[in-house]
Amino acid sequence: MIMKIIAVIVTYNRCELLKECLAAFDDMIVRPSKVIVVDNASTDGTSSYLREIGKDSFFQISTLDKNIGGSGGFSYGVKLAMTEGCDWVWLMDDDTIPGADSLSILCDKVRLDDAIGFASSRVIWTDNTDHVMNIPKFMAGVDEACGCRLVESASFVSIMVKGDVIKKIGLPYTEFFIWVDDTEYTQRIVRAGYKGIFVSDSIVVHKTKDNYGPAIDSAPLSSAWKFYYGQRNSMFLHRRKYGNGIWFLLKELNHLRLNLRGIDKRPADERKIFKKYVKKGFWDGLFFKPIIEYV
Repeated sequence: MIMKIIAVIVTYNRCELLKECLAAFDDMIVRPSKVIVVDNASTDGTSSYLREIGKDSFFQISTLDKNIGGSGGFSYGVKLAMTEGCDWVWLMDDDTIPGADSLSILCDKVRLDDAIGFASSRVIWTDNTDHVMNIPKFMAGVDEACGCRLVESASFVSIMVKGDVIKKIGLPYTEFFIWVDDTEYTQRIVRAGYKGIFVSDSIVVHKTKDNYGPAIDSAPLSSAWKFYYGQRNSMFLHRRKYGNGIWFLLKELNHLRLNLRGIDKRPADERKIFKKYVKKGFWDGLFFKPIIEYV
């Protein structure tokens, strides 16, 4: 049975990497039916490039009026893909370079078990080591039908999500803006009773500047603002797990304490900046209640 797969790529001011990402689709053994590129109001020439390639019907270009973040872009793109009646949506960042067989291997695995809700690729960095930021959270056991390890959550850097699952659980939270949106969404899929699998033979390269995870004591100073969203969005996940009672508050105060302790390991001139974002994220996280949009 032929599956209708639509790829969704969210981009913002990384035109050269986006070109490399999209060029990789030419060499694929199995290509998606269409590639939807969501441009988050880029200012680096991306829009001009996308207008040109948009003449090819294989690409559907959506240029937004403002930057709504990675989570907003993915939510928007997935919604567009679902209006096309697709069976699966394949998500990736604009600095992700898929291999020739990345998609074909994912397809081979998801065909083997109807209970699979999402399948994630192995994400490596430019030196062929696992990308620290994109290592999934594994669960005990494997899916017996396809032989893949089960995962509780995975990143949006090469992940296929079943269309029927999207109809049931809704879209990613637009309000997350960035960070934790992929963790929340894949956990939502698993909580709904579906399986998440890690397909180690489906390999993509995540061409970030460095191979790093979001560690608050060592992340680049330029990423300090992101920890606002990390703090706030994580609190939403914890509230969903623990409820709104005293146990949740105690857990979050301890989480805040650990973050502040990590910030104290940074150079003195950077501490105030990181603490500002984390403290604001904590306060806003106490009241943050995003809404699920359904298709």
